[in-house]
Amino acid sequence: MEAKRQGRVLIIGLDGASPGLVRQWQDTLPNLSRLMQTGSSGVLTSVVPPRSIPAWYCFATGMNPAKLGVFGFSQRRPGTYDYTFANFTFCQAPPFWHWLNKQQISSGIVHLPGTYPPQATQGFMVSGWPGPLNRGNLVYSSPATLSHDIDKFLQRPFELISPKSIERDNDAEMLAERLRILKMHGDTAHHLLQNQPWQVAVVVLSPLDRASHQFWRHMEPTHPQHDPTLAKQLGSALQQVYEASDAEVGRLLSLLNDEDYVFIVSDHGFGPIRRTFYLNEWLRQNGYLVLKEGTQAGQIGVVRKWLGRLSAPLFWLNDRSPLFRKLAAPFKKRALSNLARDAYVQTKHAGLVRLNHLPIDWDKTRAYSPDESSLYLNLAGRDPEGIVPPGTAATQLLAEIEKKLQQVKDPRTGESIPVQIHRKETVYDGRFLAEAPELIIDMDDYQTEVMAELENGRLIDHTPLRSGNHTPDGLLIAAGPEIAPGQTVNANLIDIAPTVLHLLGLAVPTAMDGQVCLNLFTPDSPMHQRAIRYDSSEFQAKATEEFTAEEAAQIEKQLRDLGYLN
Repeated sequence: MEAKRQGRVLIIGLDGASPGLVRQWQDTLPNLSRLMQTGSSGVLTSVVPPRSIPAWYCFATGMNPAKLGVFGFSQRRPGTYDYTFANFTFCQAPPFWHWLNKQQISSGIVHLPGTYPPQATQGFMVSGWPGPLNRGNLVYSSPATLSHDIDKFLQRPFELISPKSIERDNDAEMLAERLRILKMHGDTAHHLLQNQPWQVAVVVLSPLDRASHQFWRHMEPTHPQHDPTLAKQLGSALQQVYEASDAEVGRLLSLLNDEDYVFIVSDHGFGPIRRTFYLNEWLRQNGYLVLKEGTQAGQIGVVRKWLGRLSAPLFWLNDRSPLFRKLAAPFKKRALSNLARDAYVQTKHAGLVRLNHLPIDWDKTRAYSPDESSLYLNLAGRDPEGIVPPGTAATQLLAEIEKKLQQVKDPRTGESIPVQIHRKETVYDGRFLAEAPELIIDMDDYQTEVMAELENGRLIDHTPLRSGNHTPDGLLIAAGPEIAPGQTVNANLIDIAPTVLHLLGLAVPTAMDGQVCLNLFTPDSPMHQRAIRYDSSEFQAKATEEFTAEEAAQIEKQLRDLGYLN
């Protein structure tokens, strides 16, 4: 009698997929709808704050950010106020496929955000964004030869992310671009899963995230940036990207057998953005962040600095004037555009991300924000020029800041903006807790985005570049043998890693914060009744920086093009 074949596990990440929209549009999403009927589905709660980095790292490790040492896209260089960008080497805990590979279980990881540079696995890995701009010799895979094979299959260089940026009136162009990148990533994933050996695979499709940021306003008549005329053309734009994503899910499902398992997950959901709040500007106006007078903003280099200064007004006009964009369109050749934009980005990078290049008077500064939603105290003993004593003084200062933040009002309406503030001790736990922001801030249930920039006196912008923002409610769908059909199951993003290990009969590392989702399985199934085993093995990892200065500028361009940096 032939032995029963061990089922494979396929995890498909739909970056930014919202469970509410999936339910709303399920009649036009046949593959996701069928999985919800034959399996279990619900809300997958993200991390705090619900940002793609560190959320995808938390998914991969089953751990909270304080065990990873990564709290956002920006990463502080030890002993400085200088910030670079996080990459996979900064994630100081092993992903769940590390434990699979130790048991000779092969894995295939395709386009998981934050996985550049690729790490060696028993199987294969194709990096996800952010990463260096694509070029002919870019090695974005492990094994390295796979990069060439993929480029050959696609008959063009693989693109980690679209080179085009979100602008205020290029939505029609960007809809086609989102669908193009989705097709490229779907083709690549299908090709690899069909031709490479794997037992567990993770495939992430990211264009839904980009589309939700850009197209949300077109489908919501009450959105402050909704334009009824544009809505006639683009009202279904986001739904089109959902439908195209569903089609890619269907192609991947066609590679599975009856004994295989599939998980559909998202790192967060989405909702509308109605305004932007500039946290560093608020800190400056309230005396917590102090600038030096007459100080140059860092040693950027004379040519780059002046090119940046000259190009800044052009990008300001491009952002705010449809007429300027129309007149400039014939001249926006990619090489010239990238030259000017990179110079401008690197100039702004010195002021907006690398805090040590801002003319900050650290002897007088008590609080600052290096990244969206995050507030740090300038803490003595931790920060290079810290002045706030830890203990009672720090606690009192945080309470004062929290109280004042609760009093922020929208200058247009005069009404208070609801503020939700998390102390790090309430949401994080781990050896890197000291490096976490003291406060994680969201406003108006994420309908007000909290950005780090200084804005020359302006606290609130009512015309943000993006119209959709991340929310904590991600998507969970699971189907396969022993998974209960048609039931609602809610879980946390960090629960997926331990659940997959248990599903394959492996022990769950005790360092994981996530829990095995036993309620996914029918009560009488062996999977539900089998005792969870634990592994107390320790691991060590050390962060290394893989980005050169040029690559860091390219990463910033990607984040700025997506609106993650204003």
